[in-house]
Amino acid sequence: MLEMRSITPEEFLPWLSAESRAHGNRLNHEPEVLRPHFDLDRSIAVFDQGQIVGGAHSHGVVISTPGSSAIVAGVSNVAVQPTHRRQGVMTQMMQHQIRDIHEREEPLAALFASESLIYGRFGYGIGSLYEQWSIPREHNSYAQPFRDNGTIAFLDPSNIPTILPDISKRSTGNRPGVFQKPMHQWQQESQAPEHLEGGQGGLFYACYQTDDKTEGYVIYRIRDRVLYVNELMATSKGAYSSLWRFCFDTDLVTRTEANKRPVDDALPWMLADPRMLQRNTRDGLWLRIIDVHTALKQRCYSKSDALVLEIKDELCPWNQASFRLEGSPEGATCYQSSESPDLILPISALASTILGAVSFSTLSQAGMIQEGKSGALKRADAMFAVEQQPWTPNNFG
Repeated sequence: MLEMRSITPEEFLPWLSAESRAHGNRLNHEPEVLRPHFDLDRSIAVFDQGQIVGGAHSHGVVISTPGSSAIVAGVSNVAVQPTHRRQGVMTQMMQHQIRDIHEREEPLAALFASESLIYGRFGYGIGSLYEQWSIPREHNSYAQPFRDNGTIAFLDPSNIPTILPDISKRSTGNRPGVFQKPMHQWQQESQAPEHLEGGQGGLFYACYQTDDKTEGYVIYRIRDRVLYVNELMATSKGAYSSLWRFCFDTDLVTRTEANKRPVDDALPWMLADPRMLQRNTRDGLWLRIIDVHTALKQRCYSKSDALVLEIKDELCPWNQASFRLEGSPEGATCYQSSESPDLILPISALASTILGAVSFSTLSQAGMIQEGKSGALKRADAMFAVEQQPWTPNNFG
């Protein structure tokens, strides 16, 4: 008989060890670093005859939504040991966590899926996408003449917490799907051991400045003559163009690669030969709507309209209903309704549309959404449209 509950301080290290074994690793965490920022009450441990064989955790965080923000349970550390896989442990654990999040009155859950096939059956849907890039040096020219009125200077890692958080926040302020890094995460980055290590592969931090004002930064590393962009944030067009030009023109580099770029990023349209930019689209954040009534109210809508949505959700009976959504650019109201539905859809489909990652019409063509009233798909597309595609460059940490 399995037992599920939160862990005690004494069980923290065994819990970490179970997670490491589940992912095929030796324990490489630093418990003394993780423990101060780890809420034991939000943990789940699966016990079999007193031994921890699996677990999960969540962080109470805030995500940006179109025109607003929402409280989210950031799910992490999901793991089941190899000795207990294919025995229904994951299903019991995920259902337990969904109920726990609901009791906390948090309307959304989110995670980054190491295996994308797992979470759809628990009502999660893809909430944001990102692109991976690679471009050879000989094909990275801009289509338009490039003028640089600023300067780029390297940043000492100790100054990361005082300079970078504000730039990151300002450069992503209007984009849905973003979690801002907590200050302790910035501080950990500034004190990372790799800053003191010699040889290739260490991180570099460079900032773009004009008139003593910092307008952007790039975090990158170089290994085997490839420059890898970990993060590039800019608050102005000049900073954005200059930082990419800086990366492209660095000596002794034959290729530039970048991970986790937004799907509507401007760079592909700036290149003289965009075909040479290799682009690979991947799922980023996965969302699970825990409370439809609250989640739909925690965003703004591009067009004022009303829709009745019939939601299918076997795991959360409180969501298995029809909801009338009345939304506008200023906000929204949402309540259960007995009216005939405009659209009929599973909870995972609503999760994929709530930040604007995909349109209702596209999911209808994929067989996921049924139109109850003619014209409802187009109305929903217009209502849920976003100026910027959702992007999740950072974890919840």
